[in-house]
Amino acid sequence: MQSFFKSLAALFLFSLALSGVAEEPRWLGVEKCKSCHETEFKQWQGSHHDWAMKPATKDSVLGNFDNASYKHFGQLSEFYARDGQYYVKTDNQDGELQEYKVAYTFGFYPLQQYLVDVGSGRYQALLTAWDSRPKSEGGQRWFHLYPDEKIPAGDPLHWTGAYFNWNSRCAECHSTKLERNYDPLKNQYNTTWSDINVACESCHGPGGQHVDWAKAISKLPNQTETVDKKIKRLDSVGQWLHSADGDTAKRDIGLRKANEIDEQAAVCGSCHSRRRLLKEPYKHKTGESFFEGHSLQRLQEPLYHADGQIRDEVYVLGSFMQSKMYKQGVQCSNCHEPHSLKLRAPDNGVCAQCHKPSVFDRPEHHHHKTASDGALCVNCHMPETTYMVVDPRRDHSLRIPRPDLSESHGTPNACASCHDDKEPSWAAGYFKKWLRDSGKPIPPAPTLLNQSSEKIMSVISDADALDQATLLNRLVGQADEASMLLAQNRLHHDEPLVREAAVEFMELLPLPARVNELLGLLDESVYSVRVVLGRVLSAVTESSSDGLTVTPLQRKKIQNLSQEYWATLILHQDTAAAQINMGLFKLSRGEVTAAEKYYLSALKLEPNHLGGLLNLADLYRQQKKPEKSLSYLQQAVSFYPNSGAANFSLGLAWIRNKEYQKALKKLSAAVQHDSSNQRYVYVYAVALNFTGNGTAAITALEKYNETSGLNPDSLNFLAQLYAQKGDVTKSRAILSRLQRH
Repeated sequence: MQSFFKSLAALFLFSLALSGVAEEPRWLGVEKCKSCHETEFKQWQGSHHDWAMKPATKDSVLGNFDNASYKHFGQLSEFYARDGQYYVKTDNQDGELQEYKVAYTFGFYPLQQYLVDVGSGRYQALLTAWDSRPKSEGGQRWFHLYPDEKIPAGDPLHWTGAYFNWNSRCAECHSTKLERNYDPLKNQYNTTWSDINVACESCHGPGGQHVDWAKAISKLPNQTETVDKKIKRLDSVGQWLHSADGDTAKRDIGLRKANEIDEQAAVCGSCHSRRRLLKEPYKHKTGESFFEGHSLQRLQEPLYHADGQIRDEVYVLGSFMQSKMYKQGVQCSNCHEPHSLKLRAPDNGVCAQCHKPSVFDRPEHHHHKTASDGALCVNCHMPETTYMVVDPRRDHSLRIPRPDLSESHGTPNACASCHDDKEPSWAAGYFKKWLRDSGKPIPPAPTLLNQSSEKIMSVISDADALDQATLLNRLVGQADEASMLLAQNRLHHDEPLVREAAVEFMELLPLPARVNELLGLLDESVYSVRVVLGRVLSAVTESSSDGLTVTPLQRKKIQNLSQEYWATLILHQDTAAAQINMGLFKLSRGEVTAAEKYYLSALKLEPNHLGGLLNLADLYRQQKKPEKSLSYLQQAVSFYPNSGAANFSLGLAWIRNKEYQKALKKLSAAVQHDSSNQRYVYVYAVALNFTGNGTAAITALEKYNETSGLNPDSLNFLAQLYAQKGDVTKSRAILSRLQRH
């Protein structure tokens, strides 16, 4: 009988562990996990996740701190040790030499960065880093992350500035259960973690309930196959099976659920992506979608090239989601062992898991000598881009090399990675010949290379979710009746990414029309879409009217969405970007004084933040304080002379002051630095015509029309200019084109 009650108690504990009723997550730390999962722990030791962050000790510091020195544009940095501690003497925020204690190391290969304590709980990452590669590869040296740029004190990219603050920019992905703990009143941090590095619970979630489950299941007979549903599973989904007549393996999901295929991408992508964090990372739940905690960056320039290839540091997921592999269900752990992070096999062995070597690993396919660099799958399908001077990272879109598109669109191609002494036409010639010899047609260009409104409209329906979201974003700058209808049709799309972009498109509408379009989404279930809805509908307050026809229940739901959006801003309130968005939120609700407060707070955090300067200038313009407004605009252009937005805003200010020559100069600069913005081109053309330069206005519009196509407003104006010039034929042709579309 006693045995029976013990089993019953264990069964109850087992059920409680599975149900998770009213129990807060408990974070245990890597040592607790190690006691049962010793093999996985040993694999993890020495990995990039293990080395993500460590206290600065003789075992973790790789750099030369033996009274070493390094100069960058005349600025001296000295590295030395004292009493078992590590120090750097370098320029502070005022440009004066100051000694700092090195508190932590960041990463280990191919470079190691160092974090120093600057007070108020803040840690900053030095821009002078240690090249940890072997000396034979050019390593074992100090180097600067901006080797060709002088970065003086006060520059936005100086190491003491906001962009290199560990607490707000880096910490969440380098430690486990990271809590920022920012105090906005004192402007200081008390940041904490459960494990200093990326340990077990970073990926698998808090382990408290899992340990309860393990203890309970161990006391039950015949339950060894039971799976703990409360821990995040990162093993591969299903099996990849080869058929006798197939060149590539196909996945057999078996008994696993379809949504589990995306769970691994959500876990890995939470850090390995260019995204905006919407919730504290330690609050993500088991099995939760990526879009419950993040908003993914679209494939926009300058982060990506025009065709979607990586350009800036975008950290894999946005790249991988473009690939055929992702669409077929390939996951990170199919190629990478998830604990050691090493590749599953050397050279072409990773690809050969699914792609038959007898078909793909031969000269007839790769057109290079066997066992040469050109015969490696990754060199053609995953070309490298080097970041941080010494860190090459591969493009995970796994696309076909397209040297022919380098000729026509200026996009990079993998061939040039090795054959850097050849012109694109040389590689394009071989590419076309190989296709002709094999009887294959030239593949169509990537959907993203369609830039004009007409072309985007013709291809967007067949694009995948990330491409559709990106193209919808591009259409905002070319919006017309047809593109608005297209966006409206995607408000109920299956993919959250597309719904997000469609909701953002509705911002172009006046508030009453915008609200009417979005009423059907007030019960949206995905958090990332809810957050966008909260922002787009933020002008709807508890008492606002403005011609709105909403029920009390609908108004309450809108307020809930706005509160969720505000919560994401509070999460990032230690950044200038969040302070600006808080100001915009308040301004949309008519709270002008509060908006000004947040804009000024943004500039306290980052004195020369472009968004802060432009938004504050516009606020003062609305308040009829032109001198203040102009002062901030001039400051913006001074710090960001190549900014289209800064030049355009200053150009408009000069127009309001009736200083037209100054205005034309700045509007011209805006078009030069951001020729993709139709509004800049249109306003510049109007200003040219107004000042008696109608011919120059036509030239500006036609130049844009040839490269990207014009929206209806610009085309109407171009037709008007031709009519004024007496060229009725061209004017009618443009109007006829407008009627057709």
